[in-house]
Amino acid sequence: MVTIAVSGAVMMPATAAAAPSTPAAPSPSPKPAAPKPGTPKPGAPGAPSSQAPAAPTKNPAPTSVAPGERIDILQRSLGGGRFESLQCTMGFAVTAPNGERLGVTAGHCGAPQQPVGVKKWIVGEVVQSASPKVEEDPKRPGHFSPTDPFQPDWATFRLTDPQVKLLASSPRIAPRTVGTARPGDPVCQLGSVNGYACGKVTKVMNDWVVTDIQTVQGDSGGPLIRTTDNAALGIITDAVTLTDRESGAVTQRLTQYYSLNAVLRSAGGAQLATR
Repeated sequence: MVTIAVSGAVMMPATAAAAPSTPAAPSPSPKPAAPKPGTPKPGAPGAPSSQAPAAPTKNPAPTSVAPGERIDILQRSLGGGRFESLQCTMGFAVTAPNGERLGVTAGHCGAPQQPVGVKKWIVGEVVQSASPKVEEDPKRPGHFSPTDPFQPDWATFRLTDPQVKLLASSPRIAPRTVGTARPGDPVCQLGSVNGYACGKVTKVMNDWVVTDIQTVQGDSGGPLIRTTDNAALGIITDAVTLTDRESGAVTQRLTQYYSLNAVLRSAGGAQLATR
């Protein structure tokens, strides 16, 4: 395995709604191009970043990665053994039609062929990725909004290190089947930053699900589970903030997800792995 110095960059900036009853659309940063691993890659405007020294890692080599655990997707090399990365979360393990075992996360986390790190070790790479196209707000340099907020936002990644296992469950998340969310469903999510949090589904819009759970940067890609049957429902894509139209006061904080059914369909007919 090769050690990496991972930066503290994260994704999923919060968004604001124009009216109390309408959730805001996701606003992920632009998806970078797909250069070959190890070559400089464009950064992700709007996402905070830092530079890490090229010192030997003190972290032990990982042996596995499971739903809800942190993954870091390298965006570009800063030179001198330093890298810029985006912190996200693994959602679910799936099996591709060709039998390959893959992990699922949010599409705005990285582009195909970008390296995936776990505990500061490079262990894999992004396979497929799709995310909403974004454009910069001319009045707010460095802030980006999607041109179509309801474009798919999902990615799959493979582990290239044979010593690291891709697990289908964790102590808090053990999916048994894939479900379709319904308003009122009791649900829980697991993010690598905000941890385990529960609430209920407040709205379903085609391939999008909204809950009253709060989330933070770095949770992108994390799993959403219905607690009554352990059905996998979707992956975290964005934090949503509802505000009062007149006063601007925050009225509610929500989370938006991309349906796992849509991910599996878009990935060519992949299936949820439960073991």
